Order: sequence, then C-alpha cells, then structure tokens
Amino acid sequence: MSDTAPTWGYVVVTGLAGLAGGLLVAALLVAGRTPRPAGESSPPTPPPVQQVTVTVTGLPLPPVTVTHRPPAPPAPPPRTTTATVSVTPTATSPSAPPPTTLAPTTGFFRDER
Repeated sequence: MSDTAPTWGYVVVTGLAGLAGGLLVAALLVAGRTPRPAGESSPPTPPPVQQVTVTVTGLPLPPVTVTHRPPAPPAPPPRTTTATVSVTPTATSPSAPPPTTLAPTTGFFRDER
C-alpha cells in the first residue's frame, strides 16, 4: 500500500467502471424478465382519490418575529494632514531660485477600515 492519495484520473476511471457495471446489471435484470402472456391484463387500478378535509385543533401558533437591523453608521471623514515645507538654497549653488513655500495639502489620508 502506498502513502500517496489517488489522482483525479484514478477516481474518474473507477467511477466510470462502477457506472458501467451498474448499467450492465440493470440491462441483465431487464432482459431476464419473463414476458406476460398476451391475454393477461395489467394490474388492477386503485380507486380514485377522494378529497378529505382535516381540522386540527391545538395551541395557537406563536407570533411571527421580524428582526430589523439598523443601517451601519456612516464612515468617519478621512483624516487630513497639513504640512508646510521651506526650501533654502545652499551657498554652493549660485543660480538657485528663491526659497519656496508649499501650500497646505488635504489630499493625504489613510483608509483605516
């Protein structure tokens, strides 16, 4: 006996072999029936079904309970961070532009869901 699991191919082949064997047995059972004589009638039919009304008395049914879940609260607004950056040129770059100040930004946020 090996320690490996059966492969899909093995499972399919085994399943098809079982199906074929079952069909063969069914065909042999159908072929082995003895035919009825020509004069024999079919089995008697049962009488027609009649409608019957049944009344059951007992305890009343419990009330139906409907559970309503309120909607989730709205998500909090995103947090914003404001940063001001100053750039000062060094003495080694004579053609540096004047210091620049960036405007506050509000586009930085992190979704913390």
